Amino acid sequence: MRKWHFILFFIILISFLGVCKKNETQKPEQILGTRYSRFDQYIYSRAGSSKKADKVALVYALEEVTGLEVVEEKKTQYLKLKTVTGKEGYAPFKNFTEGVWFVVKEGANAFRKPTPTAGTKGKLNVGSICFIEEEQADWVNARCLSAHIKDGELEDWNDVWIQPSEAYFSKDPLIGQTALLIREATKLLLKTDSFGPDHDSLMSKAKEKLTAAYEKDDIYKGYIIKLAEEKKIYFSNQGEAEIQQPQNNQGYPQENNQPYNPNQY
Repeated sequence: MRKWHFILFFIILISFLGVCKKNETQKPEQILGTRYSRFDQYIYSRAGSSKKADKVALVYALEEVTGLEVVEEKKTQYLKLKTVTGKEGYAPFKNFTEGVWFVVKEGANAFRKPTPTAGTKGKLNVGSICFIEEEQADWVNARCLSAHIKDGELEDWNDVWIQPSEAYFSKDPLIGQTALLIREATKLLLKTDSFGPDHDSLMSKAKEKLTAAYEKDDIYKGYIIKLAEEKKIYFSNQGEAEIQQPQNNQGYPQENNQPYNPNQY
């Protein structure tokens, strides 16, 4: 009798394992939908790889991709994705966001929690890039990258809640590209405050970024002009930027071997 019980149990076990294996092989890909890259990055043919031979394609900052599934490799989550050109590969899941907003007007509040009663951390600056971390009704939890310098560093906002509206925010991807240029230029300008040996080179690179942003002629144009003027960079009618030659207190140009310090006079 026990022999028949054992045989019956064995048959049931084999059948169960066969069904599980069949379900596993027939499991469809999980479509996660649209995601946006937080920065320039490569995707690879294998999750967790950083080998040059496994590189598939370069995904640019704010570029739209389609998330297919999330896999885990060595306790790290990776997103399997497809680019707009049909390339498929893997990259760390944390490097992508569900959406992104761009601050286009002063006055947007950065709340502590998804309620006005919790108060705010302050006001977001024009040009800020806000990556969506979570959504609750009409509230969005975000990490916002700023192009504003405070206390000698870029004023970024982590773990803030915003209420996106047409008055203060935009999802226009072209505006997003301008916001990226503004931030990149600001990072370069921040380094020029030390007046080191790379000052002129950094100013030149910042000028190129600001010129590219200025030539886009979009909603950020006024902000770009204001930012440039603070660093003595001016734009011609053709959209080219010129760095004003520093002058001494008599109004004559400084000698080339003397670094310009705007606080000197």
